[in-house]
Amino acid sequence: MKIDITMLEGQQLKASFGKHEIISDQSVNAGGKEEYPEPFDYFLASMPLCAAFYIRKFCESRDISTEGIKISQENENIDPENKYKKKLTVSIELPDDFPQKYKKALLAAANTCTVKKVIQAAPEFEVNLV
Repeated sequence: MKIDITMLEGQQLKASFGKHEIISDQSVNAGGKEEYPEPFDYFLASMPLCAAFYIRKFCESRDISTEGIKISQENENIDPENKYKKKLTVSIELPDDFPQKYKKALLAAANTCTVKKVIQAAPEFEVNLV
């Protein structure tokens, strides 16, 4: 997938891909207006969003209601010497009436998240001038 970036006013940027667009901004401290999330915030949000997708699909395939399921992610720095070393913890809160027999399988479904798999595979990055 190709993603094209357009520089908008101030610190805002637009990513265009397929039929979609995402606009990012920066904090006021970084010269932005904070009208949109920062690029890194989109990155962090992609993990719990992906896990939620797989949780929903798991529940839908078994005719289990997703009402009351809460998904969140905590992001913490785990190495004071390396600000890029993070621990991302996705938490899934299930309603009391969620079937016990499916809890372990639901966790396995959440762990099949594509975002997580790509990060764990340590993708290669390349930046070029063309």
